[in-house]
Amino acid sequence: MIQRRLRVVQWLSTTPAVGVCTLCSREFKVPISALRRTADSQASLQEQFDRHKCELVDSVLRREPDEEEDEEEDDRKEEDDDDDEGDGYSE
Repeated sequence: MIQRRLRVVQWLSTTPAVGVCTLCSREFKVPISALRRTADSQASLQEQFDRHKCELVDSVLRREPDEEEDEEEDDRKEEDDDDDEGDGYSE
């Protein structure tokens, strides 16, 4: 199962300013009043992240079958490569 995580995507020096959910890509912004202290900024982002409910995006759901298709293509390529091996002569 895919887990959601909070990722900081914008910093002001060492203070986190903007974060996103890695599952649904929802963006969270720190209020200006909380930007003065790093601890307040972190707490604000974490609180917003904890309160939100992910809305699954179609692209996230489609990602898993695409990975299976890629594996099938890799298997087919390996089989084709095996057919090319021989004594150096073509028929």
